[in-house]
Formats: sequence, structure tokens, C-alpha cells
Amino acid sequence: MQVNELLRRLGRLVRWNTGTASLRRACVSSGTGSTLRADLLLSNGNIITLDSVSSTSEAVAVRGSKIVAVGKTADLEARVAPDTRRINLQGRTLLPGFFDTHPHMDREGLKTLGGESLTGANSVSAIADRVAEAATRAKPGEWLVFMPMGGPPFDYVNNPSMLKEGRFPNRYDLDEAAPDNPVFIRGVWGWWSRPPFPAVANSEALRRCDITAASEDPYNIKIVRDPGGLPTGLFLETNRTSLLEYTLFRNVPRFTYEDRLESVRRSSEIYSSLGTTSAYEAHGLTPELLRAYREIDERGELSVRMSAAVSLPSSSMNRSRLIDVLDQWAPAAGGRGMASGNFRVSGVTLDHTDPKTAAIIARDYPYVQWAGNFDQGITSSEFVELGIEAAQRKLRLNFLIATHPPYHSVDGTLDMLEEIDKQAPIRDLRCVGFHLINASAQQLRRIRDLGLIITMTPSFIYSHADELHLGKLGRDACPIREVLDAGIPLTLGTDNVPPSMFFTAWEALVRWDETGQQHLGDSRLDREEVLRLCCQSPHYINWEEDDRGVIAPGMAAEFVVVDADPLTCDIDLLPQLAPVWTMIDGSIVHDAGLPAET
Repeated sequence: MQVNELLRRLGRLVRWNTGTASLRRACVSSGTGSTLRADLLLSNGNIITLDSVSSTSEAVAVRGSKIVAVGKTADLEARVAPDTRRINLQGRTLLPGFFDTHPHMDREGLKTLGGESLTGANSVSAIADRVAEAATRAKPGEWLVFMPMGGPPFDYVNNPSMLKEGRFPNRYDLDEAAPDNPVFIRGVWGWWSRPPFPAVANSEALRRCDITAASEDPYNIKIVRDPGGLPTGLFLETNRTSLLEYTLFRNVPRFTYEDRLESVRRSSEIYSSLGTTSAYEAHGLTPELLRAYREIDERGELSVRMSAAVSLPSSSMNRSRLIDVLDQWAPAAGGRGMASGNFRVSGVTLDHTDPKTAAIIARDYPYVQWAGNFDQGITSSEFVELGIEAAQRKLRLNFLIATHPPYHSVDGTLDMLEEIDKQAPIRDLRCVGFHLINASAQQLRRIRDLGLIITMTPSFIYSHADELHLGKLGRDACPIREVLDAGIPLTLGTDNVPPSMFFTAWEALVRWDETGQQHLGDSRLDREEVLRLCCQSPHYINWEEDDRGVIAPGMAAEFVVVDADPLTCDIDLLPQLAPVWTMIDGSIVHDAGLPAET
């Protein structure tokens, strides 16, 4: 490695405060010759340590929840006790586990609980067949609810040309398929697809919801009508946070607390299978979701180390009640937060989205449908007021930091944060700004001076370049290189589309705009830098940079094993990689079939 490159990397790590105990431990020799007390030895592998000198190794020994040695296979084999459990990696690659800093993890489970699947039904007739089949299993009069047309992660239907007939289904197609049941095909969560977002209902569903020719179109929702003005059963929405089930379809069965519990359990399994070992919900969670995570963790079924901010119900409560909420959460979520098991609560989330959608959703408080967090339509002055109250209680602030008129701008958010900082310093709270899309050099200096952590979502380039005007920004879109060079702590997240951090790493490197069929400039990043953003730097969020993210003695045994080397494999293989093994704190949480023990 060139000396200048080494100094640059070391300098960046020091700026993130990851250059203290963790780097010292990473450089300590595991020694040779002495007996090594270990529970597990993983040998004959390609160990990407992500230590301070970018070393690789062959074997790693684990005792309890910690790594006790890293070195050559022959050396560690000779030092461990005969009864130590041994696994031969047979050349596979082992690296620190992924840390997704914007996962919306519970939504992945909801995709299996939100209704019957329509994945693969690429025609009106195929959709009708799915409905007819479901009707055979239902009681007369029972609601038949379906997931949105199409399927994850990028194939949700938003254009009639995506179906063979060149049209969306209507009430009459569904009537014929299920004459004795109300049928509702849900609209998609907005960031899973591109607008418009279609939903379809049959005649019985329209009747039960009292939707007639006299019904008015809700905010940003079009009731598609026939020439006589009668609803056809098709609804087209452009709200990213869908309002259909808060307005016209309030009678559709809603997610229950049991659904939330099961969604967390299933999501945890899925994210573990993708190599995610830690996660941070910067968008925040409602108390119901926080409770669900806590309960699943207490059952021993939370296989991802989850940290989450508290989503404030700012559109549903007056300022006095919200300050009471801050007082109630400050003991648990203040400072570094309160953790037990694999779950931690840390900080609060503020947002200033469309006040019209927020007001509609607020009427059904505390229900949040797909979201998992409250929609907040607060003004700039309210943001500052609540931010001061939160910072005075040492509650870390989480917020969207992006330019998306008319509700968001980077300068506007920084103005508010600087005003908060004058009255209640936030520089030591490790506040998190998410979804940065672009920023000027001056804005980056302001971000650095406020001590903010930035999380970015490279998959926006892949699937939302058109709506977010990223094509016009070109190489300035998602400026990972610029943020790093400005000395700002930076992490990456999936936003659940898709949930794979390998896909996120690939997109950060190639910057592929699927809609425009183009690369948005050169990332000017190397693969190791991106792996550090996915596996190492996020631990700074949890004040754990000295304990995790490096394969070295004394560090937590939190890693994944894959069949290919992400540093050298064909770049287009990167998003297809899937771990064969995932470990957290010395416990295996995903096993897709490593070789038998020796």
C-alpha cells in the first residue's frame, strides 16, 4: 500500500474516533507459542480484518463473545485445546458484520403479513386467479386483502404497461374472481416504487367503505371513474406515505400488535441471512414498535443488534404533551441510550414533512400502517423548540437532511440545528442526519462543525434518480467521497430497498441509475473504503467504535462468512453475495451450511 494512502486512511479513522483502543487492539500481535483458550476456531479462511493497516489473515479464535486471536491457521491450530470446536472455512471470506444505519427492518416482515402475495402475477388474469384461489380458502363475507401488485424489491406495478393486458385490474375483474368477499389490493409504500401507486377494490369492498360516485378524491389520490362517474375500483395515489387506508378504506383490516411482533421476528431472520449484524433506525420507531422489538429480544429471537430513536408524535400532540413525552423518554433514550440484550433506545427523531398528510394520519394516532414511525408535519419554529427541549435532556436528534422542496432543504435544516446548538449544545450528542442527497462545500463545513453523523442511501441512485432529480446532479448526487474528505462521520443504509448491504456497497461503488440507464459519475471510492462504511464506521453511532467493526483480539465476535471475496470478486457479483454464516457476540444467528465441524 502506498504510504500516502495509508496515512489518508489512518487519518480518516482517527477523525472518527476509531483510532483509539480499537486500533491499538487491532495492531496487537496475538502472540505465538502460548496455549490459547478458545471455544471456536475458524481456520483456512480469507479474513478481511479492516484493521488499521488493512491486513488479511487466515484464522480467528473466539472465546465467549470476544475474538481472542487472529493469525495463521497452523499457529492457532497448534495453540488451541484439542476439544476446541473447529470449522474449516475452506477459503471462504470472513469479515466484520454489516451495520445498516437506515434499515426500516420491520417492514420486511410486514411484506409477508400485509396480505396475500401477488409477486409474479404479471397480468390481470393472473391477479384474478390469485384472488379466486384465495376466495376458496375464505369464509363468505371475509375480507381478502392483498399485497401491492408486483413484488419486491423493484418490481411493484406502477404502470399499466407492466401487465400483459396493458391495463390495471378493476372492480369487475375482482368481482368475478371473488363474488362473495370484499377484496382490496393494497397500494405500495411509496419508497418501494415510483408514483403513481395503484390500489384496487371490488364492488363489495367499495360498498362496505361507502365509496360511490359522490365520493370526493382525498389528498393526492385519484378515484378512477368510468364515463358515467362511477368508481371503477382503481385508485391512483402519489403520496409517498399512503393515505388510502386513512381515508377511503378505513374499514380494511389493519395491522395488529401481533403482526408487529411477528414482523420484527421475521425481519430479524431475513436481515441476519443477509449479513446484517447491527442496525440503527434513524427515522425512529413508535412506542408500539419499540415494545415489539423489546419483546422479541426478551424471547431471544432478535438476531440483529438493533438501536432505534423514538419517533415523536408531533402532529398528534400539542407542545406541552410532547415535552412530557421527552421527559418520559429521557431516562431511557438520553445520552448513549439504554440497552439490554440486542436492543437499545437512543435519541429522538424530528421531521418536517407535508403537514397535510401528517394531519390526516394524526387523526388515527397511534396507528402508522406501513411506516413504523410517526408522520411529522411540524414547522421550522416547532422543530427548533422541540430540538432545544430534547437537547437539554441530552436526547440525540435524528432528522432528514436533504433538499426536497417545499418542506426540506439542507440549509434550512442546518439553520435550525445551529439555532438549537446556541441554546442547547448538540455537538457531543452524535446527532444523525439521514438521506443526504447533495451538499456544497460550505454546507459540509457546517455539518462537520455541528458534529453530525451523516447516513446516506446509495440505492436512491438506482431506483429514485428520476423523482429526486439525481440525474441532473450527476456526480454530485449522494456525495460519499466529498463527505469523507470533509472529515464527517459517514455511514450507509439500505432503506429496505433492497435490504442487502452488499447491494448498498455495490451501488455506492458503481452509482448505477437503473431508470436512466447510466452511471452518475465515478464514485472515487475503493472497495475497502465502502466496506468500512458498511461494517466499521457505523459503530460510532452507538459509541462502540472501540469494541466492534474490526477482526482483532479483544473485539466483539460479530462477523459474516461469504463464498467470494468482496474486495476482489467481479464487481457485478457483489450485490448477489449472500452470507453462509452470520455471528453476533459469539453466537451463530444464521447458518446456510458451512462445512461440518472438525
